[in-house]
Amino acid sequence: MTDVLTRLSSRAIALGLGVFVLITACTSGGTATQTASQTDVTQWVAWGGQELAAYRDVLKPFEARTGIKVHITTNRDSNNQIANGIAAGTDLPDIAPGPTDPVQLRDWVSKGKLKTLESFLDMSAYTSGTYPALTTPPAGQTDDPYIGIIGGKHYLMMIKTQVKGLFWYNKKVFTGTAPKTFDELLAINPSQYGAQKLFCAAFESGTASGWPASDQIDNIIMRQNDATFYTNWIQGKVKFSDPQIKLGYQTFLKEVSPANVYGGANTVLSTNFGKAGDPLFKTPAGCLFLEQATFIPAFFTQDFPSLNLKAGTDFDFFAHPSMGVTADDGNVNGFYDNFSMYNDTPAARKLMQYMATAPAQQIWANDGGTLGAIKSLTYNDPVYKSAADVAGSAKNLLVTAGDFMPSDMQAAFWKSLLDVTNNPGSLDSVLAHLDAVQKAAYATS
Repeated sequence: MTDVLTRLSSRAIALGLGVFVLITACTSGGTATQTASQTDVTQWVAWGGQELAAYRDVLKPFEARTGIKVHITTNRDSNNQIANGIAAGTDLPDIAPGPTDPVQLRDWVSKGKLKTLESFLDMSAYTSGTYPALTTPPAGQTDDPYIGIIGGKHYLMMIKTQVKGLFWYNKKVFTGTAPKTFDELLAINPSQYGAQKLFCAAFESGTASGWPASDQIDNIIMRQNDATFYTNWIQGKVKFSDPQIKLGYQTFLKEVSPANVYGGANTVLSTNFGKAGDPLFKTPAGCLFLEQATFIPAFFTQDFPSLNLKAGTDFDFFAHPSMGVTADDGNVNGFYDNFSMYNDTPAARKLMQYMATAPAQQIWANDGGTLGAIKSLTYNDPVYKSAADVAGSAKNLLVTAGDFMPSDMQAAFWKSLLDVTNNPGSLDSVLAHLDAVQKAAYATS
């Protein structure tokens, strides 16, 4: 989900992207200005570095076959830039990430600024070939603004995805069977495998400290409750003092209790999230498991170059275990990258149609580091092969709650998780404070 949110997403924080203005990175010697619609496409992306290099690989056969030049601008604040362009009536890029803030999405749709996928894609092929959770609203609903569906029409074309709530482990340390339920997970004795504690965790991330904890509690709450309850909580329709939200906090506190977490609260609160998995590979192991998203292996290999760690051989993961509510086991926490079309030109249509094909997304998969959105892709990396199974089994892709809350609510939510980690006895007062913040934040958002 590279910048799929109007505010900074946890994945953007995780990769250190920040929020910048325009950084131009044009292909084929072009610029980001509006050009001939038959032969040129202007596009904004949030990617830089290896992600941008991988996208260039994806574009090479398209540009060679069609003669169309794709003029890329790396813009990590594209939602705000596009919003300003809409307000001012200035030119927009042909293709850019679409807004995933529900209010903004509905507004842009009502103004006709986004083109429906139905206007240029074979939707039967698209929806049948793409992971269902990326294209299909929860059961009983016709719309899902969090995956770009308004009025039964699709406005976000899914091109990549990642999965959160995965439990990572050192295969040379944990040699047991993956637990099926959270209770089974908590019952594992780390000393049986020579580890000091059951879990590692690290929540420090500068001014965004607390977001890794929000990922953890979100994965609990979305599996203890149905998708509608979870979405209502994001939208401020469920209080933090609600018994089910309190249960989520109480369950989260089991993960970060002194008995279960490596180093105790001080270590958890002072350690940067990128270092959270280091104790997995120490001797003796500091912990058995780390809960994080599909991006985390990059930190394992970066922090232990001498170990030459290999996915599937030295480390692996299992999916988040059931919270005991079978009907909600298919709720998966994830993020995605999407393209939306702002200018309906022949060249833009061709690029969008190309990006919805398996050959295009397979190039991405071959470059590594991400899942595509298409179910039939193959992966050389065994970790991503397993992650594809998780994505394929998801009934609902549910976004990270804090990323879609008003900024004051987000900040208070993240801080609350730090506070209760430090002092579990403060839970009731923390939840009461969050109720007050929620009342004010949603009244003005």
